[in-house]
Amino acid sequence: MQDPAKKPFNWDKFQNHLGYTDAEMAEFKADDRRRRAAEAIPEANRRTIVATVVASHGCTAGFKPGDTIEVSGAGVVKSCNVCIYAVAPMTIHAAMAHDRIAEGLDPNGMWFNHFSCQDAGFCNGSWGQVSFKVEVK
Repeated sequence: MQDPAKKPFNWDKFQNHLGYTDAEMAEFKADDRRRRAAEAIPEANRRTIVATVVASHGCTAGFKPGDTIEVSGAGVVKSCNVCIYAVAPMTIHAAMAHDRIAEGLDPNGMWFNHFSCQDAGFCNGSWGQVSFKVEVK
């Protein structure tokens, strides 16, 4: 049941943005899983997923403890200083946060709330490695 104070989801805007045909929209809306995820976009976009550096050694992007990468709950990168090797594994956490929001769950209840960049680190024959803690604000 929809909250009466909540604005209804703008399906026309969504369809126009994605370039879906009427037939594709009908199929999309008939799929409860996809429909719920789409309807959660406004709430997800009000949230920010913040990955805070908790450890860093040999980072070529210069990340130090306390630095952050921020993305919207719907996965749009908001940060200016971004390393592709850190953003790639962060996509999993953005998807988990969006899923939890769509299901009405606390996105900070993610069991796995830490990740590392994709660099294997100096000790493993690469350059450096950065570890992050994820929180949704």
